[in-house]
Amino acid sequence: MGEQVPAAVIGGMVLGELVVHGWDLGRAVGIDPQWPAEVLDATLTAVSAMAEQGRGMGVFAPAVEPGPGATPIERIVALTGRDPGCGR
Repeated sequence: MGEQVPAAVIGGMVLGELVVHGWDLGRAVGIDPQWPAEVLDATLTAVSAMAEQGRGMGVFAPAVEPGPGATPIERIVALTGRDPGCGR
């Protein structure tokens, strides 16, 4: 059997997937998706905690500098290696 992972970690991974890929999809169709501040705060915490491991596994690209005054979603996607300013 593989390594057991705490439910909170799995939940953070799933939340990150939903928010980041929701952002990807929104950008692809020309909209800026919106999430409640609490969702973005939890996502930023989760993605921050797994970003280095994700890069080591080839799941995330090198982090992008989101720039001063970046919004929470911009900081989240920048951690995954996405350019938060793309499509603007």
